[in-house]
Amino acid sequence: MEHTEILSSTLPIEKSKKTAKLLQNLNPENPANIYDIAGKIHNDILDVYLTGTYSCNTISQVSQKVDSISILNSDYLNLETHLPIDFQEIQEIIDNPQIKLEQAIANSSMTNGAKISLSNFMASMLLWETNDYAVIHESITTFEASVISNTEFSTEDKRIILTTSSIARYSSYYAIERKDKDWDTSVGNRVGALQGALANSSSAVNKSIVTGLLIQNLQTD
Repeated sequence: MEHTEILSSTLPIEKSKKTAKLLQNLNPENPANIYDIAGKIHNDILDVYLTGTYSCNTISQVSQKVDSISILNSDYLNLETHLPIDFQEIQEIIDNPQIKLEQAIANSSMTNGAKISLSNFMASMLLWETNDYAVIHESITTFEASVISNTEFSTEDKRIILTTSSIARYSSYYAIERKDKDWDTSVGNRVGALQGALANSSSAVNKSIVTGLLIQNLQTD
């Protein structure tokens, strides 16, 4: 009886140790998302940029530097060629991220159900990002599972949503887990990902990084 009581009393401690170990080993990946590579490339390129000592302030300067880093990333080179950055569009995202988000979703080719799903996801991210990354990761991957299994969404719906969610998942990981780096995920970063994803994965990566870095510059000035 005494042995049972002692064992029971140690269970919460053992459980907390296992939880702590799980959190230590947590990474941003979600193998179930076939567009997961977009988020990985986003963080790889972002890490190279933030590790460097670049004094880029304008949209043109940041875009050119990100391009020069991107062409050295083998995974990025395996993606479709990204569309040229529209500097005016980037500025509009920086100035009014929520409005540009709503416009991007409304004007997209996605089905109505997919538009609602993505809109709800973007709104939920504002709530999730205040949590520990383990909670954020679980929330996003649960959402992604619902998208993957949705039989009413088209292949294009899923490509756009899952590319956007992948970058959001990885960007949040970088902001929370890489405390040595000066990076905060933002609505603008996610809107850039979405706008780019409407074209292809490389555009999503490129646009999200450029927009996010410019917003970061404004916050640190």
